[in-house]
Amino acid sequence: MFKKVCTLFVVAGFIFSGCSKDEKENLVSGAFNGTVTASVDGGSGLMVNAVLAINDAGFNNKGEFYGNVIGEGANFNNGKFTFKLPSTVAGKYLMDVTSFFEDFMDANSKGKLKVSDPSAQVADVDFIGFYVDEDEEVYVTGIFSYATPDKGTTCIFVYADSDVNITAGANVSVSLKKGWNRVYASSKLTTKAPDSMKWYFKYFE
Repeated sequence: MFKKVCTLFVVAGFIFSGCSKDEKENLVSGAFNGTVTASVDGGSGLMVNAVLAINDAGFNNKGEFYGNVIGEGANFNNGKFTFKLPSTVAGKYLMDVTSFFEDFMDANSKGKLKVSDPSAQVADVDFIGFYVDEDEEVYVTGIFSYATPDKGTTCIFVYADSDVNITAGANVSVSLKKGWNRVYASSKLTTKAPDSMKWYFKYFE
C-alpha cells in the first residue's frame, strides 16, 4: 500500500478573446487567503502524520513517487491538518494559463476557450499524505481531496501570478485572482463553490 519516497524537488495567446460584459458579471472569484483547514472524513485512523502540497505529483515507471513540494508542509493529527500555502510560487513551476485549462477541457467541455490575459501563469497543487516512521524513513501513503459528498465535484487549488478570467460556453466560468484560488471541477469548471464540500483521503494502491 505504501510507497517509499524516492524523488522530491523541494521549494519553499494562442486562443484568446476578452470576456463579454455578461460573462464578467456571471463570474465568481475563486480567491482565498491560502490557508487550508481540513477535517478529514474518517481521518482519525489514517496512517498519515504529515501533509505536503505537491505540484506535478506522480509515479514513474518504477513506482517511485516524484513532485515539487510547495511550502513547508503541515502535521496531520486526529484527522485534521491546517496548511498555509506560500504567498508566491517559483516561476519554474508555473505554466501558461491557456495550456493549463486546455488540459482540463475534455470532451465534456464545449465552446472556444476565452482567456482575458493569456500571459498569466498558473500552478496547481495536490495535498499528499506521508508517514514518517521512528527511523525517519518517509513513505507516501495517499492523497487528500476536497469534494462534494457524491464525489461528483472536486476542488482544484490553483495559484495565479495575475488576475485572469477563463470561460468557454456554459462549461467553463473561472475567475482567478493573483494568489491562491479554488476551482471546482466536474463536467464543468467554475469558481462558484458548491453548497456542500468535505475532505476525503484515498490510499495509493
